[in-house]
Amino acid sequence: MKTKDDITRAFIDLAKLGRTDWRATASTILLSALVSIIGTLGILMFSGWTLYFKNFDAARAAISLYTNTASTTGIIGFWLACKIVLRRPYLSLISVDLRFRLRRCLLGAVLYLPAFVISAAVMSIYTSIRIGTWTLPFGHLQPLQDIPGFGRILGMLAAWLGILVLAFAEELFFRGWLTQTLGQYVRSPLIVVAIVAALFAIYHTQYDWPIKTTLFFCSLGFSALSLRDQRLELSIGAHTMMNICAMMLPILFAHAQPHAQISTAGFLNNRGLIADAVVFAILKGVLPFALMYWLLKKTNGWFVSKEAASAVGTQRV
Repeated sequence: MKTKDDITRAFIDLAKLGRTDWRATASTILLSALVSIIGTLGILMFSGWTLYFKNFDAARAAISLYTNTASTTGIIGFWLACKIVLRRPYLSLISVDLRFRLRRCLLGAVLYLPAFVISAAVMSIYTSIRIGTWTLPFGHLQPLQDIPGFGRILGMLAAWLGILVLAFAEELFFRGWLTQTLGQYVRSPLIVVAIVAALFAIYHTQYDWPIKTTLFFCSLGFSALSLRDQRLELSIGAHTMMNICAMMLPILFAHAQPHAQISTAGFLNNRGLIADAVVFAILKGVLPFALMYWLLKKTNGWFVSKEAASAVGTQRV
């Protein structure tokens, strides 16, 4: 019977289907950067070169190269890297059976939504206890002023599709390639997961530290799902639904903060808010994934390959 460490290493060691030397790693990074640069130049062809180069900043450009690695250009970059540099199946970045299963993406999204609702309820209880009166931590519910038209609904569906693509790109980079690559140099999966979580938080440059802290814990949850399931689809689905919830909060609630977080505006005047922000980060970044993990464990919902299933069946006979 496989131990937890064996199951965890099974996904990480998919990197051994191809090259794992440092030259391959460096070449993959350079190739991804090249694809990112080509993509940026392609956009500039239509948006104009002058303004970009007039306000060019090397540090900002370097950050852009890093963030683009986990974007749509990163999807193309890693496909090319698997073909040219790593010499292994592209789907080895995604699953142990080298297949992409959309149903498990949907399962991840379906499981995350009620788990998030439960965590939001716990956040509401915590906020109400702190304030002394019942309140919601992410603003006041505001009814829609009118029924959305066809164009708005279509635009929202397109936005959700875009969120799915970006979630796929981020999971492919962080929980896929980066986790597998670091796992060839660092034996402990826990250390690998912690490093990936820190880089995932840093990657989101548009947010301040409370949301970065939340995303650090969320990354731990995504890694727990993907390593135990030995594939990325659950984390892709959960990641997608998390971002959809973040997008819908300002639509459904007045004065909602991004990712249901506390505003940093009053931190200097009220140090107690720092502790509240940390509690919120744990509730939103840990509780939903802990609930998902528990439910999948209780229902035997983890992915089992056909080979493993047949082996178990043989042992029972």
